[in-house]
Amino acid sequence: MLLKKREVSTKQRVLEMLERRLPKAHTKYIYYQYMLNRTKAGYAGERRVDQEWREIYLQQAYYLLHDLEFKGKGGLTYQIDTLLMTQYFILVLEIKNISGRVDFMAENHQFIRVTSDGRVDGFRNPLDQVKRHARFMSRMLHMRGHHIPIEFFVISANPNMIMSPRFATQPILHVSGLAERIEQLYRKHQQVCISEADLTELSEHLLQMHKPTQWIPDIQLDELKKGALCLQCNHTLCYTHGKWRCSNCDIIDNQSMLVALHDFRLMMGNHISNAQFRDFFDINSEKAVYYLLKKLKFEAFGENKSRKYIIPSTLLD
Repeated sequence: MLLKKREVSTKQRVLEMLERRLPKAHTKYIYYQYMLNRTKAGYAGERRVDQEWREIYLQQAYYLLHDLEFKGKGGLTYQIDTLLMTQYFILVLEIKNISGRVDFMAENHQFIRVTSDGRVDGFRNPLDQVKRHARFMSRMLHMRGHHIPIEFFVISANPNMIMSPRFATQPILHVSGLAERIEQLYRKHQQVCISEADLTELSEHLLQMHKPTQWIPDIQLDELKKGALCLQCNHTLCYTHGKWRCSNCDIIDNQSMLVALHDFRLMMGNHISNAQFRDFFDINSEKAVYYLLKKLKFEAFGENKSRKYIIPSTLLD
């Protein structure tokens, strides 16, 4: 049973907002563009692995949880890409979307990638990451009185990743081998370690433990563009006669106002007042904004000048 599906991370949504609102001449624009491309590639790889799970049929009771984040002692965080909970074992997955020829220097825990153009990159060892997450899961289970085998491996979502022979003894495989590896784990672990009822309770407890952090970029709000931005040319739209019209290409685009409210939510929080709406969208009429907000049918709290409207997280769904 899929207990927690994967969603676009807050970090990716903030980076997409920066792509729209940070001027291209800004000194950090290229840096955040690079971060966005990497984040999107990682998410695409995770979705590729998620597709593979749909081809795997499990008769026994299980729970599948994607994209979990836990807080540990001392403010440490543990971000687990996928967790498979069964009565026989628990599987921790770390997913990577890496292309090129990859080598592993076991003696110093170093991953090295050689790209098609000959560039050599070193990057964080995902084997150390997944082992760290497995240790966290083991400690947490023991504290709750459960003794279940913990399995873990890194899964490559990119078919263009070529692994060196050094990986032969390491817990890492291409996504195409996921189904077969799951079958191997069930053959390896045939003893029931937890009842179905306890498995349900434990999985729901992990879901309650999930505490995603809000990623905050090193950018001041006054460095970003305000208002509704044209989806065609990214210029600011003007609100006149009940319509949002681009001042550059003259297109009418009412959808951009919803995107802008979504961006406001990421920047400023999940509620907005009439005054804040007027300032952000550069509208002078309090009455016009009142009717705009009324038409959106947002939940509201407070009275008169203190009234605020709640921007839903599902605004663009």
